[in-house]
Amino acid sequence: MIILEELFKNLTEFRHYAPYSETNIEFKDLNSSASSARKQICIILSKEVYDIVLKKEGEIHDALLTAMANLTLAKQLVFDVVKQRKSDVDIYKYEMEAMRRAYIENYFSGMDTLIQLLNKEDSLEEWKNSRYCKLLSSLRIQTAEDFDFLYSIDLSYLFFFRIIPFQKEVLDEGLTGYFERAVDNQDIKYLLLHALAKSTIAIALRRLDILDFPCTIRNLFEDSKVMRYGTQEQERMLTLADQLLSEVQETLKKVDMLLSNNDSGIIDTETSFNAPDDKIFLMP
Repeated sequence: MIILEELFKNLTEFRHYAPYSETNIEFKDLNSSASSARKQICIILSKEVYDIVLKKEGEIHDALLTAMANLTLAKQLVFDVVKQRKSDVDIYKYEMEAMRRAYIENYFSGMDTLIQLLNKEDSLEEWKNSRYCKLLSSLRIQTAEDFDFLYSIDLSYLFFFRIIPFQKEVLDEGLTGYFERAVDNQDIKYLLLHALAKSTIAIALRRLDILDFPCTIRNLFEDSKVMRYGTQEQERMLTLADQLLSEVQETLKKVDMLLSNNDSGIIDTETSFNAPDDKIFLMP
């Protein structure tokens, strides 16, 4: 089965959603990359939702076609480069990276639109029952809008859904207990939400490729703009992750101090206790 034939009538329509694709390429040549792209998209949407959107019309259908076409070409790019190398055609690394980045950005745009529209489809039970939507009900940050307010992600619905498992991991590893202790204290909850967002991004920085991040975060890494140097880029990502975790620890120290506040309004700290044999002198 040729996957792209399910989505596009012909190559002309395909190039409408993914500009500057090769004019002499055939759908069968892209099938392995299209299969990988479909799998990646179905991880977020679920196969049931993917099939439903495929049969729909209008903006939501166009968004899926944009995502599939551009992610397919992003995955196919390395094979095209090897093919051209064998034909003695020089392709520079910065050119390949620029093309891949452009395809990935178009993929992000398509998926952001698609997920945003799915969130408005109140009657689509298959979307509500998808794995990621079910996970959302147990999380503290449940919308991309709220996450973007706490830590800028370019209001990317795709990225927000991609890091849902990371947010759950942070909560499961201890942050849930802080929220339960905060009860109805909105000031403390606000601090905890910031800590949760930063911890989630820190995990993402350690596990995802930099091209999986929204522009605001990608632009923190100079190498992602022109040429990518794997070792230096990874070091910077780990440095930023450590910085965010350090900020989280400072925030949690403040939360611990606020939670230790007793009814008298006195905050107990490690320096507020006197030993029994301490002598206190009152100066006139």
